[in-house]
Amino acid sequence: MATAPNADASSVADRFRALFSCCFQPSSAGDDDGSIYMSQQQMSARRMSLFRDDSTTEFLSGSVLGSNANGTPSSVEQAVVLAGYQHPPRWVKNELIDACTLCSDAFDLFNRKHHCRGCGLVYCGKCTSGTDRVIKFGFLEPVRLCQPCLAQAKLENAFYETHLPLLEAGEVLNKYGLLRKRAVQFKFIRAKSILQYQRIDIELRQFHGDIKAISLDMITDVREAALDKERPDLGFIITVGDQQHRFDAPSAHKRTQLVQAIQSARDVRNALIATEREKRAKLISQENEEIRKRADSLQQMEERKASFHEDRLRKRAEQRESLRAKYSLSSSTSAV
Repeated sequence: MATAPNADASSVADRFRALFSCCFQPSSAGDDDGSIYMSQQQMSARRMSLFRDDSTTEFLSGSVLGSNANGTPSSVEQAVVLAGYQHPPRWVKNELIDACTLCSDAFDLFNRKHHCRGCGLVYCGKCTSGTDRVIKFGFLEPVRLCQPCLAQAKLENAFYETHLPLLEAGEVLNKYGLLRKRAVQFKFIRAKSILQYQRIDIELRQFHGDIKAISLDMITDVREAALDKERPDLGFIITVGDQQHRFDAPSAHKRTQLVQAIQSARDVRNALIATEREKRAKLISQENEEIRKRADSLQQMEERKASFHEDRLRKRAEQRESLRAKYSLSSSTSAV
């Protein structure tokens, strides 16, 4: 059967409209640059959280990392949470940056811009010459990183790849009490930064008693120890101040893994706390500098006002002297 000419024309027109809409319609919200790049406010916050100022070293050296003087976690420790696996950070838009974030060298035809995959900020090639995996962002192959993110990745990769899964999976250990050992379920609660354990009946797989918690920030030492004469290769001790939590692992290999994992968790968290302290110290330093500038500005205004007042008094005195000279008046003549 022959196709009508009007039907052919209609089909061609429909195809043309579909092609036109695909080529020229605006992209959807999901394809917007906002899903890839960070805003200027986010960029400032990211820069503040990454870079350390030497002027804050003295302030930080007097701080007790992990607790206040009374042994309770400070506001910094309470604010810091060990992050889990995350999405990579957004990138700063190239057009917003004219110089390297780290060394401040201006960009030009030869000094090109590069994004750090760890923080999303813009650097020169020299400051992003290092590469490494970033396990927490899902980068299982080496990617370009700035110097601060490279150091952070070297510290965190083993933790996120090996130690964190081990601690969160948990393990049945033997906990030493006053008189005897009891089986306990031992695991890491990342959101609260605590190691917790609870007595368990291995045969019935039932838990008994209260859940005991060991704050990661309060741990002063974790080490292998020979606690049982028959199996000295199983024991390890977690020290919190003057208190010791003594455990036996299922095997010597598992003991080594647990001790390394707990120490790695402490190292990563302490590094985050140190960064948070420095960030807050830098904010305080900037606020103090802003207050000082405002005080200097007010002082300058007061000095200018005083100078203007003196100028007015001087000009009025000169005018009076000019009038006296003009009309031959004596300065000692009193008004009648």
